[in-house]
Amino acid sequence: MTRAYKKRDGGSGKEKKERRPAPLSLKIFRAFAVLTLIIIVVLWLFQTVFFGAVYKTVRRHDMKKCTENICSAVCEGEEATDAGVLAASKQYNCCVSVYRVSGRSGERVAHSHIQTNCMIHNLGSDALLTELYTKAKEEGFYEKRLEMTFDGSEDIVVPDRADGSNPSTVIFAKVVSYDGDDYLVLTDSEIVPITATTRVLTYQLIAVTAFLALASAVISTVISKRLSRPIVKMTDEASLLAKGRYDVDFDSEGANFLEAKRLGESLNYAAGELSKLDTMQKELVANISHDLRTPLTMIRGYSEVMRDIPGEMNAENIQVVIDEATRLSSLVSDVLDLSKLTEDGAAIKPERFSLTEAVRETLARYSHLTERDGYRFVFNADSDAVVIADKTRILQVIYNLVNNAINYTGDDRLVTVTQTVSDGKVRISVTDTGEGIPEEELPLIWDRFYKVGGFHNRGKVGTGLGLSIVKNVLLKHNAAFGVASKVGSGSTFWFELETA
Repeated sequence: MTRAYKKRDGGSGKEKKERRPAPLSLKIFRAFAVLTLIIIVVLWLFQTVFFGAVYKTVRRHDMKKCTENICSAVCEGEEATDAGVLAASKQYNCCVSVYRVSGRSGERVAHSHIQTNCMIHNLGSDALLTELYTKAKEEGFYEKRLEMTFDGSEDIVVPDRADGSNPSTVIFAKVVSYDGDDYLVLTDSEIVPITATTRVLTYQLIAVTAFLALASAVISTVISKRLSRPIVKMTDEASLLAKGRYDVDFDSEGANFLEAKRLGESLNYAAGELSKLDTMQKELVANISHDLRTPLTMIRGYSEVMRDIPGEMNAENIQVVIDEATRLSSLVSDVLDLSKLTEDGAAIKPERFSLTEAVRETLARYSHLTERDGYRFVFNADSDAVVIADKTRILQVIYNLVNNAINYTGDDRLVTVTQTVSDGKVRISVTDTGEGIPEEELPLIWDRFYKVGGFHNRGKVGTGLGLSIVKNVLLKHNAAFGVASKVGSGSTFWFELETA
C-alpha cells in the first residue's frame, strides 16, 4: 500500500501531502493491466459492435472490385464469356451477369452464378433490369440493396431494412461502351444476417477476456519481479555503500537485462573509486598531519629552548625556526594549489614566453644550494624554445620536478635538465642519479603523498605534493608527460609543450 505523509511548508503553516513513488513492480503490473484492457475493448468493439458494418463494407468492396475488373476487360476488347467472368466471380465470391444492350433490347452474353439466392440470375421482370441499366447509364455506377422475405414458396423482394433481420442482396451495376454497344455488368452478393455469428463471437470473447486477464496478471507479476529484483538488490547494496562499506557487490553479472547490467557495472566501478578515494583521503590526512607536526614540533621546541635557556637565542636556532616555518608555509601553499587545480573551473591563463629562459632563471635561484650543500645543476638546450602557456603554472612544474630530483639524486648531487625541440614540440627532461623507481610503482608516483617503496620521504625541499601538482597542471594544458626510471640508475621526469 502506498503511504502518504505530510510535509510542512516552512513559514506558511500549510501542510502538503506527498505520495511516495510507486514500486517498479506495481507500475509494470498497472501497465500490463491497461494494455490488456485496451486489447479487450478493441476486440469487443470490432468483433461485436462493428462486426456487421465491417462485414458489409468488405462485401461491397469485393463486389465493386469485381465489377470494375470485368468492365476494364470489356473496354480492352476482351470478349465477355462465361469462362471469362467465372474467374472473377470465384475470386470475389459473387454472381455476375453481363448484358449487351443494342437499341432498346438487351442480350445476356455471359454469366457466372455461384450463390443460391441470386437476384440477377432470375430477374422477375424487365422493369428491374431496365432500372439498373438506366440508373447505371446516368450515374456511371449504381448500387441497389434489396431484402428477401419469404411468403409461402415465393421470395418477395422489398427494400432493405436497417435491422438486417432477413437476408438481403446487393446489386452493383455499371455500363461501359465498346464498339458501338453498351455493356451492362451486374454483380450480386447475398448479405446474410450475422446475429448468430455475433452471438458465437460474444461467447468466444468472454473466454478470451478471461484468459487474457489471467495471463496478463501472471506475466506481469513474473516480469515485474524479474525486472525489479536486481534494482532492489542494488538499492540495498547502495545503502551499505552510503554507510562506508566499499566491499559491496552490485552483481552486474547476475542482472537479467542490459540496463541493470550496465548500472551494476557503473556502481561497482564507483564503489571501487570511492574505496580508492577513501584510502587516499586517509593517507593524505595522515601524511599532512605528519608533515605539519614535524615543523610545528621543531618550531615549538627551538622557541622554548631560546626562551628558557640563556645564550640559546642565536642566529642558528632562529634560522631553524625560520626554515621550519617556511616548510610549513610551503606545505599549506601546495595543498591550496592542488585543491585549486583539481577543480573543474580552475582557469589557465596562457601567455607567450621563452621556456628556455624560464628554465635558466629557475635553476639560477638554486644557487644557494650549490654554494651551501654542493648540488650541481646542468642545463642542456639545443635551441631557444617559445611556448604559449600559463607561465606561472609551468614554472610550478619546473620547480617541483627540480625539487623532486634534489630530494632523490645520488651522492654526486647532480641534477641535469635537458631541453630538446622536435616536430613542433619542446620537451623538458629532469634527471637525477638516485636509486630509481621500480617499474610497477611508476604509474603510482603521481598520486598525492605516494610513498615509493613504502617510505615517505620529506627530503630537503618540497612537501610531498609536488608530482601531483605537476600532473594536474600538465593535464590542464593537455600536455604529454611521463617518467623513465630503472632501479639503480636514477629517474628522468619529462613533459612536452607545443612551440609557438
